[in-house]
Amino acid sequence: MRNLIIILIFVISQQGFSQSPYADSLLQAVERSTNDSVRFRINFNLANYYFDRDRRKTFEYNEVALAIAREHNNMLDVAKCLGTKGYYLNKEDRYGEALKCYLEGLKYAENPRGEKQTWLKPPDANPFRFRMEVLAGLIHDLGHVFWSTGNYMEAIHQFRLCLPYLDKALPTSHNSALMNIGAVYLNLNQLDSALYYERKAIAKNHLTYRSTMLKYMGDIYLRQGENDSARFYYQKGIKVARQQNKTSGLAIGYMGLTQYYLAQENPDSSLLYANVFLKSFTALQGNPIKDINLSIAYELLFRAWQLRGQTDSTSKYLQLAYYARDSISRKKIRSLTEFQNLTFDEQRRLQELEQEKTQTQNRIRIYALIIGLGVFLLIAIILYRNSRQKQKANSILQSTLSNLKSTQTQLIHAEKMASLGELTAGIAHEIQNPLNFVNNFADVSVDLVEEMNEEIETGNTEEVTSIAGILKQNLEKINHHGKRASGIVKGMLEHSRAGDGKKEPTNINAIVDEYIRLAYHGIRAKDKTFNADFKTDFDEHLPKINVIPQDIGRVLLNLINNAFYAVAEKNRVDGGNNGLGVGVAETRHALSLPATAKYKPTVTISTKNLDGKIEIRVKDNGSGIPDKIKEKIFQPFFTTKPTGEGTGLGLSMSYDIVTKGHGGELKVETKEGEGTEFKIILPLLDQKQKI
Repeated sequence: MRNLIIILIFVISQQGFSQSPYADSLLQAVERSTNDSVRFRINFNLANYYFDRDRRKTFEYNEVALAIAREHNNMLDVAKCLGTKGYYLNKEDRYGEALKCYLEGLKYAENPRGEKQTWLKPPDANPFRFRMEVLAGLIHDLGHVFWSTGNYMEAIHQFRLCLPYLDKALPTSHNSALMNIGAVYLNLNQLDSALYYERKAIAKNHLTYRSTMLKYMGDIYLRQGENDSARFYYQKGIKVARQQNKTSGLAIGYMGLTQYYLAQENPDSSLLYANVFLKSFTALQGNPIKDINLSIAYELLFRAWQLRGQTDSTSKYLQLAYYARDSISRKKIRSLTEFQNLTFDEQRRLQELEQEKTQTQNRIRIYALIIGLGVFLLIAIILYRNSRQKQKANSILQSTLSNLKSTQTQLIHAEKMASLGELTAGIAHEIQNPLNFVNNFADVSVDLVEEMNEEIETGNTEEVTSIAGILKQNLEKINHHGKRASGIVKGMLEHSRAGDGKKEPTNINAIVDEYIRLAYHGIRAKDKTFNADFKTDFDEHLPKINVIPQDIGRVLLNLINNAFYAVAEKNRVDGGNNGLGVGVAETRHALSLPATAKYKPTVTISTKNLDGKIEIRVKDNGSGIPDKIKEKIFQPFFTTKPTGEGTGLGLSMSYDIVTKGHGGELKVETKEGEGTEFKIILPLLDQKQKI
C-alpha cells in the first residue's frame, strides 16, 4: 500500500493532471482504495488541479479532502483545506462564509501540535517551517476577503502580516502577498507604491503568479501614460501564461491588451482582443470570477464598438454589461451585508472574549496576590523563626565570647604575673648584694660602738678617735649601699609599672642591660643550679628612640628568658642531647650531640644602628626550633613548654607589641642543634611622624 501511495504521488507530480479523462480514471482507481491517506492526497491534488480550470470541481474535491482530514484530526491538513474553501467562497462573493473558514483554519494552524498531524508535509521538510507556510497562506487569503469587501488598508495589513511567516516557511513555498499589496495600491491609484511592490514581487521569481504580476505592471504603466511599457508587460504576461498553460493568465493578458488599444483609440485591435478576452472566460467552466469578468468583457466590447461608431452593437453590449453588473451588484450587496453582520458578530464575540479574558486575568491576579501574601507570610514566619534562633545563637555566642574574653584576660594576666614574678625575682636577687653590705657594716658598726664606749670609759681618746673614724667609713659604706639598693628598686619599679601607654624617648642600651640582668638573676633565684654565660655587644652611638618602655621591656624579658630556658634545657640533657630553644621545645630529646662534646650555655644580646632603624638581637646556642613548628611560634597559646611552665602568650604578645604597637618587625632565624636568634627591628621615627 505504501508503494501505491508513492507511485500515485509521483504520477500526480509528474503528469500534473494534464488531461481531465486521465484525472477521472485516476480518481476511479483511488476510490477503490481503502487508505484514507491516499484518498485525501488525491482529492486535495485534484482540487488544486481544477483551481484555474473549474473551481466548482475544486470546491467539491476539497470538501472530500476536508472531511477525511477532520475524521483523522489532521490539524494542518484541515487548515489547508479550509484555506482552499475560503478562497473559493471569497471568489463566489460569499464573504461571511469565507471569513469563517479562515478564522477556523487559523485556530488549527496556530497550534504547534498540528506539526505532527498532517499528511501534506513533504517527507524531509521541517515540521515547524511547514506549519509557518500554512499559517502564512491563511493570513494572506484573509487579506483577499478584506480586499473584496473594499477594506483596502486592512487587506494591505493582512498581506504584510503574512510576510514574516513566509520568511520562516519552507524554501519551496510561494505566496502572492507582495503582488497583492501592489494590486491594492493600484486600486487606490497609488501608482508609485503599486510599482514598488510589483517589482519586488517579480524579483522573488515566483513563476506561479508571474503572468498576473506582469499584467499588473502593464496596468500601472498604462495609468502612468507609458503605453509602450504597458503593452510590453501585457504581451510578456500572455507569453508566460501560454508557457504555463494557464487559461486565467491568458484571459487577463488579453484584457490588458484590450485596455491598451482602447487607450490608443484603435477600434480594430481593441475589438479583436475584447472578443478574445470574452472567449477566454467563456471557456472557463464553473469559474467563480467568470460573471465578474463577463461584465468587464461586455464593457470593453461596448467601448470598442463605440470607437467603430456602430450603435446597434454598442447598445447590445452596453445592455449586457448593465445586466451582468446589476446581477453582480445585487449578489455582492447580499454578501457584503452578511459579511458585515458576521464581522459585527465576530467583533462582539471578540469583545466578550476580551471581557472574559480581562476577568480571568483579574481572577489570576487576585489568586496570585493571595498566593503571594501566603508566600510572604510563610517567609515572614520562617524569617521570624530564624531571627529567634539567631538571637538565641547570638546570646550563646555572646556568653561564649564573654567567657573567652575573661579567659583570655586571665591568661594575659597570668602571663604578666609570670613576667612580674621573674622581674621580682631578678630585683630581689639584684638588691640582695647591697643589702648584705648594709647588714654586714651595720653589725660591724654595732660592735665598734660598744668597743668605743669601753675606750671612752678608760679615757683612751686616741683609740676612740680611731674607732670613730672606722665608724664613719662604715656609715658611709652603709649609706652608699643603701642608696644603691634604693636606686635598684626605683629603676626596676620604673620599668615594671603599668605606665600610661605613651611613647617616650628611651635609651635602648640601658633598658636592654637592665632586663638581661633581671632575667639572669630571676632564673638564678628560681633555679640555684642554673649556670649560663651572657654577653652584650651594644652600639655606643645608638640614639634614643620613641617607644613604650614597659612594653619593650616585656618583649626583651620574654625573649631573654626564652633564650636562657633554651640553653638550660640543652645543658640539662646528659651528653648534650638537644631540647628546644626559645620557649618552643617540642621535645627535650629531639637531637643528640656526641657525649664528648663540651657545651657552654651562652646568650648574646646586641644592638646596632641601621639606616633609619635600630636592631636588637637575642641569640642563644640552644637546640634551635624544628622547621615543622617554626611557623606556629607566634600563634596565641602555642607553647612547647611543659604544663605549668608557659601560657603560650609570650611570643604572641611580643609580636603584637613590636609590629602593631611600634610599627617594627620581629623575625626569627634558627637551625636545629645550633641555636636560635630573634631580631627586633624598630624605626627611629614614629610611623605617625613620617608623613
